[in-house]
Amino acid sequence: MNNPYQQPMPAWPTLQAYASQVILPDGLHLHCYDSAGSGEPVFLLIHGLGDEADTWRGVFPALAQHGRVIAPDLPGFGRSDKPKTAYTIMYFCRVLLALMDQLQVERATLAGHSMGAVIAHQLALENPPRVSRLALLSGSLVASVTRLDLGTLLFLIPGLGEWMYNRLRRDPQAAFRTLAPYYRSLDGLPQAERDFLFQRVNQRVWSDDQRDAFLSALRGLAGWAPGQQKTLPVRLPGVVVPTLAVWGAADRINSIENGRLLARLQPSARLVEIPGAGHNLHQEDPQAVIKILEDWLAPG
Repeated sequence: MNNPYQQPMPAWPTLQAYASQVILPDGLHLHCYDSAGSGEPVFLLIHGLGDEADTWRGVFPALAQHGRVIAPDLPGFGRSDKPKTAYTIMYFCRVLLALMDQLQVERATLAGHSMGAVIAHQLALENPPRVSRLALLSGSLVASVTRLDLGTLLFLIPGLGEWMYNRLRRDPQAAFRTLAPYYRSLDGLPQAERDFLFQRVNQRVWSDDQRDAFLSALRGLAGWAPGQQKTLPVRLPGVVVPTLAVWGAADRINSIENGRLLARLQPSARLVEIPGAGHNLHQEDPQAVIKILEDWLAPG
């Protein structure tokens, strides 16, 4: 009998019409949702660690009413290629710049969630001509307040992390429960959302290649981010790209204190808090996120 968790990942229904595949000059295949057209502005949506572009299912259609929206599965995740490489922040930045070039997008509004926000922030810092605006959801380069739980710490240990990841294959319900810290209330999500997340997290768990990419990215980020903190007070004041940081006040993964510190260090950044929201605020309260983004994008 075929394993139901080793089947191709289907798109969230409202995103299916936007699905496409982009082949970069180096041969890397990326799965993308692209509303197409040549309208301005262009939005590039960047998902977080261990996620896929479907994470934007609640906001993609609304943003598509304001311009072209592009949301890739980052390499190593979802339906994109998973090469044997080091999945560093700088690697993801290079891939996204190549994607923009391939799609003939000179400048874009970048919106990133969690690790995707770190990638977006780094892109804006290093390549400001390519970024018109910057929306950071539940993450940024600022990571001075960290609360790594024991499970995350154990994932950082080579060999042990792989064993823990594979062990989740024994219990689909346990794999699903690993999502709980990322939400205000996982059980409070609509049934269709819970069913989708149950299937999707178990598909991730059964992919050896995605396991390797996830652990590479997690370990790389854990080693890289602390070293950035010393120079951010000098570097961030020079970021003039208009920046909006959106945080859930009840975020248990990335403390809102990091968002508040970002707003102090970077004068171009404005912080908006969503009371009671958790880390995956764009999934559990997409209407609030849409309104915040639309108000920010409105002229004047």
